[in-house]
Amino acid sequence: MTTTAKLDPAHVELSPGTEAVVPLQIRNTGDVVEGYRIEVLGVPAAWTSVEPSVVEGLYPGAGTTVTVRFAPPRSWSVPAGNLDFGIRVVPFEHVEETVTPEGVVEVLPFLDTTAELLPRTSHGRYGARHQVALDNRGNVPVTVSLTAADDAGALGLRLRPQILTVPPGTAEFADLRVRPLRRLWRGADRTKPFVVTVAAETTSPVLLDGTHVQTATVPRWLPKALLAALALLALLVALWFTVLKPVVESAARSSVADEVAQAQEAAQEAQEAAAAAQQSSAGAGQSAAAAQQQVAEMEELTRDFLPPTEILAPTTRRLVLRTGPSTTLVDGEDFVVPAGSTLRLTDLVLSNPQGDFGRLVLAQTPEGSSDEVVLLDVALENFRDNDFHFQTPIVLPAGTRLTMSVLCRQPGAPLNLVPPPTECDDALVFSGTLATPVPTPAP
Repeated sequence: MTTTAKLDPAHVELSPGTEAVVPLQIRNTGDVVEGYRIEVLGVPAAWTSVEPSVVEGLYPGAGTTVTVRFAPPRSWSVPAGNLDFGIRVVPFEHVEETVTPEGVVEVLPFLDTTAELLPRTSHGRYGARHQVALDNRGNVPVTVSLTAADDAGALGLRLRPQILTVPPGTAEFADLRVRPLRRLWRGADRTKPFVVTVAAETTSPVLLDGTHVQTATVPRWLPKALLAALALLALLVALWFTVLKPVVESAARSSVADEVAQAQEAAQEAQEAAAAAQQSSAGAGQSAAAAQQQVAEMEELTRDFLPPTEILAPTTRRLVLRTGPSTTLVDGEDFVVPAGSTLRLTDLVLSNPQGDFGRLVLAQTPEGSSDEVVLLDVALENFRDNDFHFQTPIVLPAGTRLTMSVLCRQPGAPLNLVPPPTECDDALVFSGTLATPVPTPAP
C-alpha cells in the first residue's frame, strides 16, 4: 500500500444550518512522488466540500492534511439521523491503490412549524367553516393536538381531527366548524371571538385568535324593502286609475270603430269575390290540397326538432405546490374532468409571491393515454402574478387529467423575511365552464 488516509474524528455531530470541519491526514508511503484526487461519497456529498480537492507533488514519506467541511442546509430535505459517508483518495500514479476512509455524520433534528387559521374572521347566520393549516419545515415529523374554545360560551366549536401528524416538508389541515348556540333573529351583527390552541410535544403552545360575526336571520334591509315595494304598488294602482285606464278605454273605442268599418268593407269585397271564386273552384281545390300537404310536412319537421341544450356550471380550481431547490414536484391533487362533461378553460392566473426561480408547467393527459400535452410552460423568474384570458376557450373532454408541476431551481428571497424561504411556493388558478348535456326525457 503506497497511500494511507485517516479521518480524525470519524464521527461528526451537527445541526442543519451549521458547519463542522474534520481534518483528513494523507501520507505517501510509496517510493515515488505522488498526487491525489479526493472525492466525497454518500448522501452527505451534496453538502460536503474538500479543500483542497487535489494534492500534487507529495514526496515519499511525506504527509499532508486536507479539510473536509460538512455544511447541511437548514431544510426538511436533510433527514435527521446517522448518514454514512466515505472520502475516496485516488493516487495519480497508482490508481489501483485507492483508499477510502469512512465516517458517520449525525444530523440533529430541528423544528420549524407554523400554524395559521383560515380565515381569521367569518360571517354567517347559522355558522361558518374555518381551517387550521399546519406547515412543517423541520426535518422530523411533528405531532400536534388541537383544541378550540370561547370564553363567553356562545359558540359551538368542532375540530376534526384533533390530533395531526405532519411529516417533514408537508402541510396538513384540520376543519373547524363554528356554530352560534343562540339564533339572532334581527338587529345588529354580533362579534364572537374564539381561540384555537395548537400544542406540540416539545414546544410551547401556539394560540390562534379567530372571530365569528353572527348576522341576523332577518336582514336589516328587509323591512325597508317591503315598505318600498308597498309604496311602489300603491303608486302603480294610482297611476292606473288616473292615467292609464282612461287612455286604454279611449284607444279601445277608437280601435273597435276602425275594425267595424274595415269589417264592413271586407264583407263587400268578399261578396264581389264570391262569384269569381265559384268559377275557379276546381283550381282553388287543388291549391288547398297542396297547402294542406305543405302544412303536414312542416308539422312533421317541427315535431322531431329539439334544439340541443346544456347545463353550464362555472368551475374554479387552485393548484398549489411547495418543493425544495433542485427538485421537481408534480401536484398530487390534479383535476380530472368528470365523466359525461366537457371543461371549457377560459382563464389562468399564475402566482409566484416569493420570486422563485425555475419552471411551471401545466399539462393535460387524455383519458386512456399516458402522453402529456403541455398547455403552458413558463419561467418562474419572469413573473410574480400573471394571468391569461382566452377568447376561444381550451376544450378538455371527459376524463382528461389536468396536472401542474414545478421545477424549483432556487427559492425567492423576499425583503425583510428572516430566515429566507428554503423552498419554492407557487400556485395556479384556472377557471372555466363545465358543460353537461341535458338528459333526454323518457318517452
